[in-house]
Parts: sequence; C-alpha cells; structure tokens
Amino acid sequence: MFLTVEDGLILGPICWLFGNIFELIFKFVEFISENLFQVGYVNLSVCVILFTLFIRGCLFPINFKQQKSSKIMNYIQPEINKATKKYNNKTDQESLMKKNQEVQKIQQKYGVSMTAGCLPAIIQLPVFYGLYRVIQNIPAYVGDMKEKYVYIVESIKGASIDTTKLEALGLDQNAQYVDVINAIATDSDGKVSTAVAAARTMMESSKDGNAPTDRVIDVLDKISSTDWNQVLDVFRFKSEAIAATVSQHVNDFQQMNQFLFGINISDAPGFRLTIALIVPIFSALSQLLSSLISMKSSSSSNQDPAQAQAQSMMKMMTYGMPIMSFVICVSLPVAMGIYWTIGALISIITQLIINAYYKKCDMEKVLEKSKEKAAKKEAKRKAKHPNKKSFYEKMMDAQNGNVSTEENQSANINKMAGSRLKSYTNPTVDEVKHTVNTTHYKAGSIGSKANIMLQYQNKSNDKGGKN
Repeated sequence: MFLTVEDGLILGPICWLFGNIFELIFKFVEFISENLFQVGYVNLSVCVILFTLFIRGCLFPINFKQQKSSKIMNYIQPEINKATKKYNNKTDQESLMKKNQEVQKIQQKYGVSMTAGCLPAIIQLPVFYGLYRVIQNIPAYVGDMKEKYVYIVESIKGASIDTTKLEALGLDQNAQYVDVINAIATDSDGKVSTAVAAARTMMESSKDGNAPTDRVIDVLDKISSTDWNQVLDVFRFKSEAIAATVSQHVNDFQQMNQFLFGINISDAPGFRLTIALIVPIFSALSQLLSSLISMKSSSSSNQDPAQAQAQSMMKMMTYGMPIMSFVICVSLPVAMGIYWTIGALISIITQLIINAYYKKCDMEKVLEKSKEKAAKKEAKRKAKHPNKKSFYEKMMDAQNGNVSTEENQSANINKMAGSRLKSYTNPTVDEVKHTVNTTHYKAGSIGSKANIMLQYQNKSNDKGGKN
C-alpha cells in the first residue's frame, strides 16, 4: 500500500504523527510563499529539508547521549584493558565469563554499557521508516495535494482515449484508462522504479478496467515529467475547462517538485548522465564523510582484539554504506536523495559540535559525574528492588551462563527437593500391580522382558516366596 496511510500497531502512529508534522510544515511554507514571495505554490524540496531538520533536531538528545557514552567508553578503555589483560590469551568458557564480568563491573561503575551504541539506532529504525513513508507518499498526508490528484483521476475516468496513441504504448483498441496509465508508467521513457511498483499494485487491485482512486494517485504521484506529458497527450477530457484545470494542477505539481538546476524531485535520476545524478553523488559523498568522522571520533588507540575486529568491520561499512546509498538514490525519486543528503550533513555538523564540546570538557569531571549518577541510580534501584537484577545484568548473566551462585543453586535444589518429598505419596501394592498388568510393551523389547520377570517375582511373593 502506498497512498493508504500506514495503519500498523507501531508504524501507524509514527506515520500519522510525521504526516501531520509534514502537513504543518507544508502550510507554513505555503503561508510564507504567498505572503512574502507572492508565489502561488509550495516548493516541496523546501518542505523536505525543513522536515528533515525538525526530525533530526528532535533526535539530537538521543544522538548526544550516544556520543557521550561512546566518549566515556573510549576514555575508560585503558582501565578495562588493565582489568582484562590476564584473560586476553585465554579462550576457555570460564575465562571469557570472568572477562565479561570485569568489563561489566567497570561499565556499571561509569553508567555506560555495550548496548548504548546500538540501542538508539534500534529506536530510530521505525522513525526512519516513518520518514520514508511520509516523504514517499506526501499526497496521503497533505490534503491540498490529494484534492488536486482526486480531481485529475476523476477527470481521467470520465475522459476518452486517443486510440491513435495506443499502438505506441503496446495496447489494443479496447484498453481502459488503468491500462494506459500502467503502460505509461512502465515504458522506457522516463521510467521510475517506484512508479512501476505502484502501477503493479494498481493493476492487482483493478477490476473491469477500474481501480481505486488511491491506487491511481499512487502511480501519478511517482511518474516523471515525461510520463505526465504522455498522460495529457493520450486522454481527451470532456471539456476545455476540465483540460485546462488538469493542466494547471499538473503544472503546479511540476513547480512544487522543482529543485536546484531544474531537477524534478519526483523523478528518479537513473543510471544516465543528467543533472539529477548530482543528488545521488552528493548523498554518497556526505554519507562517506559522516561515516569517516564518526569512525574517527569513536576510534581508540587502546583497543583489545575484539574491539579491533569490530573496528575493521566498521571500516567495511564506512565504504559500503555510501555505495548502497548511491544505488538506492539513483533508483528512487530525488526527494529521498535530498532527505539522505540533508540528514548526513546534519549528522556531520552534529558530530563536529559534539567533538568540539568534549574536546574542551574536562573528561575527569565528566567521568566523576557519570560515576555519581550511576551510583545513585544503582542505589535507588536496589532500595526499591533489593533482589531484582537490571535488564543489562540479566542479559550478561544469560550470556555468561552464570544464572546464579553455588549457594543459590544449592538452596534452590534443596527447596525443590523438599517440596517434592512433601507432596510425594508411596503407591500401594495393588496400585503397582495394576500399573504392571495394564501396561503394554512391544513384543521382544527390553521392557516386555523386564515386565515378565516382574510378574514372575510378584507371583512368587504371593505364594510366600515358593515357586
């Protein structure tokens, strides 16, 4: 589903929230454009940039906390290395468990953990997906745009088709409007991958040459300017007034989608030499620069072998992510490339600000504050739940295999044994005989032979031990 608003349990509310934020930004830009610049349309690229700035600003506290934890981890690494040095060349399970326990103690002392770096990223995953859905489906959240698209679709449904244009599209004379739109969206001229996917969904939902309006809007919102020219060329609207209004709406969309150098943000650059290719290139370069700065700020000269291996994997991702970003931005509309580029530039600026901040900070004071805060938090937790372990402690215990101490294990065993003995009742002789006589064993099996011997012994006991 594209135009239909996301209705998932988690992503639904996120997309609803971001959609409303984007519409507010749209109305704000519309107000500024009309009153300050006397422009009768809203530039969507400006909305995308402001939207990205707003969301990244909201996520700044999480990123700052993540960077703070990373800085502290780098600073206390010599202390961790000193405590775990005796376990470095040992690979047995007990040594690995003890090494992890030493690391855990030091991290708890300063209020940091190994999950501090990945947890914010996990939290941001649904956020980024929500942003993607909103940017990819702007008419679903901006009422003014959807109204214009609905008018165009209704006008297309009531229009006739110029049959002389059908042969060039590979269609016969009986083609319906959905067939025409599908053919235009999927032909080689101005082809956009997202429009092709939307056209496939539209055709799957179509029946008797008709499709839901939202499905048709999905396609029209993602086709290129070349495809729009084909649409206006094939359909013959009922009146000149309708044709003029449709052309005006299409022209509004074209102006709304204009970016620098005349780039249309609804078009996909594709693997061809056009000015639009500059957006995927800038996206890849900004991603690379952001990754390099992040890797440099998180690197440490006091790394153990495990960290050195993780650092080498990070280097592979540093150069792999920009390549992936370039390929994706080439295939998707320019709007997504703008979002990724602005997001990477914000990450670079944020990283530089945080690095400058901690460069001037007295790290000894920062560590002392972190220790005090961690101690207060731990004391508060133990006072409230004396015997309850934190999530991180449970996770480490599960990883290390030390579920409980030997004393606790012995106490648990004795407790279980005592409860079983209290509830246990000896079966009577008749109950044993009944069980033996009613149990069936496979012929020739060990169980059947043992049963024969048991029955023989019972008969001997019944006769006073005489055969």
